[in-house]
Amino acid sequence: MCHPNLEVKEKVKEAAQALKKPSFDVQRVRQDFPMLQQKLNGKPFIYLDSAASGQKPQVLIDRLSDFYANEYGKPNEQHTDSKNATEMLEETRQKVADLIKAKDSKEIVFVRGCTEAINVVASGFARGLLQEGDEIITTLMEHHANIVPWQMAAQDAGAVVKVVPITATGELDLAALENMISERTKIISLVHSSQILGTINPIKKITAMAHRKGVPVLVDGAQTAPHMPLDMQDLDCDFYTFSAHKMSGPTGVGVLYGKADWLEKLPPHNGGGEMAETVEFEKTTYSSPPKKFEAGTTSFADIIALGAVIDYHNALGMQAIADYEQELLEYGLEKLNQIKGLHILGSAPEKEPVVSFTIDGVDVKDLEKYLNNEWGIAVKAGNLASQPLMKHLNVDKALRASYCYYNTKEEIDTMNQAIEAYLQTKA
Repeated sequence: MCHPNLEVKEKVKEAAQALKKPSFDVQRVRQDFPMLQQKLNGKPFIYLDSAASGQKPQVLIDRLSDFYANEYGKPNEQHTDSKNATEMLEETRQKVADLIKAKDSKEIVFVRGCTEAINVVASGFARGLLQEGDEIITTLMEHHANIVPWQMAAQDAGAVVKVVPITATGELDLAALENMISERTKIISLVHSSQILGTINPIKKITAMAHRKGVPVLVDGAQTAPHMPLDMQDLDCDFYTFSAHKMSGPTGVGVLYGKADWLEKLPPHNGGGEMAETVEFEKTTYSSPPKKFEAGTTSFADIIALGAVIDYHNALGMQAIADYEQELLEYGLEKLNQIKGLHILGSAPEKEPVVSFTIDGVDVKDLEKYLNNEWGIAVKAGNLASQPLMKHLNVDKALRASYCYYNTKEEIDTMNQAIEAYLQTKA
């Protein structure tokens, strides 16, 4: 049998060499994404919905295909292919740890997505770390995935959910947050960056504030992990969650980072094989983290393939990605602000590459369909899974354009042209 992954590793290496240029070569990057070569409704496909899910590079597709065709084996068995698969899975775990600068790969738990990662922590708190009258703090700018699990945990434990307000610019009211923290506060769970407002929250400052009062912090990094370098030692949060699919990785894979002492304290979320050390009808003892939280057979092929995507991102450089996407954001904001009657939600000085907006007299769901059907542009419109925030902003729907390192300024121009054309049809 051939050495596992050699051909695909060479492809990643070749892509890395091609990407190492003085400036960010977006046209070279776009060649690595098959979907971006397609047409949608007869038009060149323009994908501006990366906040929902990222497009996939060829290295991911090749890695999955190669594993299934030439290397398949279930991890944690004793035959050769299984041992190779186990080694490759653990290599990806280490790559994730290195990517976010965790202290140890054992602090990396693989789950099905960011939503499940939050549920693992919320259910663990409900089953052993919350008592009646305790408090959970979250914020007004959360995705439903960081609201509903905590409501369920509060209901199960008799706890209370408290909500941090936001300012007129769409930033967290930090003074209100500090005043909310009490002796009954057991955890603060908040988003790193808002998938509607784009606001990047000052996590390091918030974590320091919470830790002074002995309160742990969970950070939902679903929208941030794809767009900037991360350092868990610097942020000092106790838990951090994100999904692979939003960072151009495979579907069905999420990451829960947890400090070692918290993963030891937290009860497991699911029971089954792999997570149990000894099983008797009278009592079961659990494996040590991270296996304690990885019951059953994980999406191991996809986890292994995630390693190839991390290699690809490292070849581009996360800081280079962040810098280029900020260029796109600034350009997009400038162009959208030229459209009469268009209102951008959120004006925080630090934002991720996402812009949500409304237009006077326009049903943004109709505009979404028009952009898709007439111009081949993929965006997202609706309540964007943040109904409490939308209610606070006094809007029922907004349209969101989210930029990624494979997008271009020309695509932003085309979207603006399309919006102006739509407005002409309504004039």
